[in-house]
Order: sequence, then C-alpha cells, then structure tokens
Amino acid sequence: MKSPSAITYTLLALIFTSFCLSATETWHLGYGWHDQQRIYQLGLLCACAPLAVLLPQTALPRPVLLLLVGLFLLGLCSSALAVWPEWALKEWSRYGGLLLLALLVGGLAERPTWQNFMLWAMAATGFIHALQFLVYYMTAFVSGVRMLDADLLFNGFSNPRFFGQFQVMLMPVMALLVERCRQQQRLALAALLALALVTQWCIAFTLGGRGLWLGLLVSHLALLLINRKLWRILALQAAAALLGFLLFLLLFKLIPLWLGLDPALRDNWRTSLSGRERIWQWAWEMALANPWLGAGPMHYSAIHNPIAAHPHQVILQWLAEWGFAATLIALALGAWGLMRGARHLHQASANELDAGLWVAIVGALVLAQVDGVFVMPYTETWLALLIGLALARWSKSATPSRTQRLTCAIIAIPVLLVLGSVLISEVPTLPQSIDAYMIEHRTGWTPRFWSQGWIPM
Repeated sequence: MKSPSAITYTLLALIFTSFCLSATETWHLGYGWHDQQRIYQLGLLCACAPLAVLLPQTALPRPVLLLLVGLFLLGLCSSALAVWPEWALKEWSRYGGLLLLALLVGGLAERPTWQNFMLWAMAATGFIHALQFLVYYMTAFVSGVRMLDADLLFNGFSNPRFFGQFQVMLMPVMALLVERCRQQQRLALAALLALALVTQWCIAFTLGGRGLWLGLLVSHLALLLINRKLWRILALQAAAALLGFLLFLLLFKLIPLWLGLDPALRDNWRTSLSGRERIWQWAWEMALANPWLGAGPMHYSAIHNPIAAHPHQVILQWLAEWGFAATLIALALGAWGLMRGARHLHQASANELDAGLWVAIVGALVLAQVDGVFVMPYTETWLALLIGLALARWSKSATPSRTQRLTCAIIAIPVLLVLGSVLISEVPTLPQSIDAYMIEHRTGWTPRFWSQGWIPM
C-alpha cells in the first residue's frame, strides 16, 4: 500500500502531466487553446499552493524574501484600490501561485527523479509538436489539398507568437538533453531528440518568430561570455538552427517549387513593430497617471484599445498595473537571480543543465521585452518551473526559515480561494460568457486572462 507522501507525489505528477498535454490537444468542446491552458494552469497552481507549504521548498535569502513580501503587499494594495478589484486579485493570486510553484519545484528538484521528469516532460511535449508538424505537412499532400499554410501546420497555440514563447525555453532544454544523452552514450535517444530540435527550428523559420531568434541569440552569447567551456551547447544549437533552416528550404521552397505550389508563409524579414509602439505609449501614459500603485493588476485590459489587451512588454506592463515601486522590486529580484546564475555558471562545476536553464530563462526574459511572456498561461508556468529548477541548482542548500514557511502559508490561502473560485464559478460557463461579450461589444479575440481579454467580462 502506498504511503500518503507517495500518493501525494503521484497525484502531483498526474496534474503536472495534464498541464503539459494541454498544449497538444484540445479536450473540451467550446474552449480554445488559450482558455484550456489557463484552466490547467489554475488547476496546477491550486494543487501546488498547499503542497508548497507541506513539502520541501527552496530556501530564499532573507533580503530576497523581504523584497518578495514587499512586492506582494504593494500588489495587494494596488488590487484593493483598483477599479475592478476582483479581476486584479485574480492576477495577484496567479503571480502568488507561480511563486509557490517555483519554490515547490526547487524543493522537488533536489530529487534527481523529479528533475529529470520535468525536463523530459518538456522535451516530450516538444517532440509531439514536431511530429504533429511533420504529419500535417504530409497530410497536405496525402489528402490532395496541396495547400501549405504556416498557420495551419503548427498545433497547440492560438497564435504563432505564443508557440514561439514556448520554443524559446523548449529549444535550450532539448539541446541540454541531447548533450546529456551524448555524454551517457545513449546515441539513439540523442539522435531522436536532435531530429525533434531540428524540426522545431524549421517551425520557427516557418512562423517567422523574430523575438524568438533574438532571445536565443542574446542568451547564448551571454552564456559564452560567462563560461566559454560550455560552448558545446551553443555549437549544438547553432548546428540545429542550420539544419532546421535547410529543412525549411526543402519543405517550403524546393518541394513547393517542384510541385508548382505557393506556400503561405509569414514574412521573416519584416521590420515593423506591428503596432507595439502605440500600446507601449499607452502603457507608459497609464504608468505616469498612476505612479505609486499602478492602475491595478490586469487593469491595462480595463481600457479598450484597438490593438491588444496587454502591452507586449513586461516592464511597461508592471509599471502601468503595479506602479514604479513594485516594478523596481521585481527588477531587483530578477537581477539577483541572474547574478546568482552567472556566478554559478562561472564555476568549474557548471554543466550542460546549468547552461540550458540559463539560456531558457534569459531567452524568455529577453522575449518578454517585445511579447506577452508574462501573460500567456503555458509560457509563464513553464518559466516558473524552470526558475524553480534553477533555484535548486544555483541556491545554497539550506532549510527554509520559519518566516518563509509562514509567508508561503499566508500567500497560499488567497491563491487557493481566488483561483479555486475561478475554476468553480467561471470555467463552466466561460464559452457562453465570451461569446456574449464579443457579440455585445463587437470585439475579437484579445487574450489576457481568458481568450477574450477585456475586463470586466
């Protein structure tokens, strides 16, 4: 008979697996990709909130813990004073849940089984996406349709940019697993993973994700500057990118030319900001109008504009919604994490796992400067998971203080209550609510918390 702890870990593994698979197939009629991933994200956070208090977690330095307490207190005040406090509390609770998730994963990652489980789950998800892409490509010919539309060949996300947000973290993880398998002489598995990585690069060139390329370029160059001995990860990724580009030329240039087809691809060389300069300006104006506590978490979505329900820039998003003080604290916490990671990477003990985690996290943070990484449920949850793994690697091993335990217990209560109530009260009628809102206000799909992102809904 399994012990209570074994049952707990098994249930947690099942919930985590369900979250991973929420980007491979739509299971619920009427719910789009974004909403399905949000539902499974909330389910994972609700499960992890009490477990983060009961199970081992990463110990944080006292100054970092104090900054986090200050950040969430400012966010709570901002939520209470917001025009729509119930929506602001959803955003606040989601960030609280992601914090608890990262600390829980940091504690679990000290067990090699859990660390490998999470990394291979991510790689398996990427392998499924690569396989689906190739199957859809072949289906275009087998079915007789003979139409190659980039937006129809990828799966799991409602917008190619959202897929790119996942890829910026997926590709480094796949590369580190390829290198690890090579070192362990598991050559067949390394080759299979390498093929999936090459296919992911082909998808990236097909969808024209400029932010993805920028994030991976900056993060790999930073890795090389910190520790040149980890050059193998960079070389492996560069080789995969080259082979992916050649596969892209074969599938979408040579074969269509031979068959007389005209594939519908996204422009890889576009130079416009796609309207970002306007939503950035509006976010800055909102920040200046609400400098102390911001307009309230999620409240950029409370003022309708014709482009997007979020600024596509994380610093402006926090300035507008949380205020200058909270944003400075968040930047200080990010700087602490990056410096801790850089110091660890500079040590002789750093290996391909540290390199992969660094590239994935830094790449996502770079991409967050031009896209909504801290808005999309699948992306931000994986970022929290990888940060948890990094905390386990880069933090000094120590038992969490009583203050940290108490802080996590206090945060877990509203996280569980607010997000749990969303799952119970909003999710069952979500498709009808979204349809009714879009018909009444004549709006389109503008993702934020849900796929219809304007608040209140």
